[in-house]
Amino acid sequence: ISNLPTSKNRKDGLILHNTYITNILKCVPPDDKPLNLELNNCSNYFDNEIKNLKNLKVIITFGKVAFDNCIKFYKKNFVINQKLTFKHGVKYKLPDNKILIPCYHPSPRNVNTKVIDKKKMISLLNKAKKLL
Repeated sequence: ISNLPTSKNRKDGLILHNTYITNILKCVPPDDKPLNLELNNCSNYFDNEIKNLKNLKVIITFGKVAFDNCIKFYKKNFVINQKLTFKHGVKYKLPDNKILIPCYHPSPRNVNTKVIDKKKMISLLNKAKKLL
């Protein structure tokens, strides 16, 4: 899904191919519990990014909060005729033909409790790569 196997900094030339990976918030709220105000403030950025990424094919959401807000965007802009529930690695075809893949958030808490690990993350990214 990218042109390089690793990224070391913002200017290293890494390019994601037709893929958008998001955790919805651009900050870390106290106790990792975002307020609705924070989500609403950041959702404008998400909305604009989705609308402006013209070649986008796959959206990977990091965590249930990002998944829920992605669904909120799509419900606001499209008619959704399917039930979309957060489940790691499931593929959903969205009304604009993009594919949504929910992912457990790779936070230290989720890694330490083995909710997500390197194997699960690589498997999910390989699934996204095959869709491109």
